[in-house]
Order: sequence, then C-alpha cells, then structure tokens
Amino acid sequence: MMEQENNSGMSAAPDDKSMPSVGHLLREGRERLGFSVEDVVAKIKLSHRQIVALEEDDFQALPETAFLRGFVRSYAKLLQLDAEPLLDALPGAEAAQIVLPQVEALFPTAKSARRQNVNLLLAALLVALVIAGFSVWQGRTPHPVAQVTQPDAALVETPLPLPEQAEILDASGVPEAGVPESAVPVVIAAERVVAVSAPVVTESTAALRLIFDKESWAEIKDKSGKTLSRQVNSPGTELRLEGAAPFSLVIGHAAAVHLYYREKPVDLTSYINASSDVARLTLE
Repeated sequence: MMEQENNSGMSAAPDDKSMPSVGHLLREGRERLGFSVEDVVAKIKLSHRQIVALEEDDFQALPETAFLRGFVRSYAKLLQLDAEPLLDALPGAEAAQIVLPQVEALFPTAKSARRQNVNLLLAALLVALVIAGFSVWQGRTPHPVAQVTQPDAALVETPLPLPEQAEILDASGVPEAGVPESAVPVVIAAERVVAVSAPVVTESTAALRLIFDKESWAEIKDKSGKTLSRQVNSPGTELRLEGAAPFSLVIGHAAAVHLYYREKPVDLTSYINASSDVARLTLE
C-alpha cells in the first residue's frame, strides 16, 4: 500500500523529460561559449569532477545544498546565465512547483537579435527623416527683411556739389583742330582729377618665363647682380620675372625646363652640363 502511494506521488511530479535539466542547461551554456571543462576549472574554483557532476545532474556526488547552490551560482555567472531559475530547480528547493526556463529565454536567438537590429535601424531612420524635414522647413521659411522707410524730405533731389579740389582745365591752349596724340588723357573723378600716364618701358627691361616639367632649382640675377629668384620650383609650375638685362641663370634639371626670353624660346641644350644636368647661361 505504501509503495502504491509513493508511485502515485512520483507521477504527480512534473515530467522531467519535458524540460531541460540544470546540468543540461549548464553544459549547453558552456558549449555555446566554446569553453571546455578545463577552461571552466581554470576560471572558477571547482574541480574537474565537480563540473562533470553538475552537468550530469549527479548532485549526490556534490556537497550539501548550501555548497551546491554556491557551485551553481558561480557556474551560471561564468556562463552569463540567470542563476535564480537554476537554483529553484535544485533538489530541496522551497518552490512548490519547479518551472525551468526554456533555452530560448536563457540564450537570445538569432531571430530576436535580428529583430532588435531592425528596431534600432528603424529608429535611426526615423530620427534622420525628422532632421531632414526640419532642415527643409527651415530653408523654406521666409525670413523677415528689415525695411527702411525714408521720410518724404529725403526724396527731394539735391544737386551734388563738385569737390573743391577739382581743377578746371583751361581750353584756351587747345588748338581748334583737336587734341594732339601726345597729350596725356585726363580722368575727372568725383573727388579729384587723376592724370593717367602710360608706364615707362626702357630698353633694358625684359621678361623671363620658365616652365618646369620636373622639380628644379633655379637662381636668376639681373644686370646689377640682384637675385630675382633663388628657389626650388615644383613640377608643373611657372616662374615669371622682369628686370634689367643681362640676366645670369643657373638652372638645375635643365633638360626638364622650358625657358622663354622676351617671349621667345631659348634652347638650353647647348648650356647643359651632361654630368650634372645643370645649365649656366647669360641672356643679353
């Protein structure tokens, strides 16, 4: 009779095969993280035998309940699992009915992770649309323009007085036939009379133009020995100089330099030192 009552009591307990055990969840968590039993032994203060006993639900081979709960708590913390459901499933737990969490609740599935990523993407897209809409609205909103109204008195036309310093040209000395070609043109400005004269060009003033296909060092001096340029010129640049002839030139990498004197090309080939690729010449 007693045996029948015990059998009936065991049948009333939940079916252990319908849900994963504590050891099964611990072992699955370890394998999911890629840990071996030796890795767990190295990380927490449990022996190899105790780890195996926990994963095989062999709680009889482990110390009393207080120590057993500490073992499970440490193991669950290492595997990043919620320890409370596992502790409630241990033998001697006070819970009247034990419900172990499903594996999907302990370990986030790829589907839930994808759903979370989609939610984050949608939120970011919504924020971007709000910002873009605000920018468009800001650009279309007309900004008030300050209008300055002048009194009616300001509309009255007043003659513009000529400056006191303006010179009045005496036309008595101008012949009736017209102004000679040598006369200097006169420009009357609002404030003063400005005489415009053509620049004076002497025969000794000349122009040099150098175009550099490669990086080249050049030193150029004028008639007085004044250095007009002494620098390293980058490829693709152009150097324009004016001064008093004759010019003394020293050009490095001369084979890659185009020289123009008075807008006429100068052949540097005959001036180049074959061993150094440096040209030295004087332009009259």
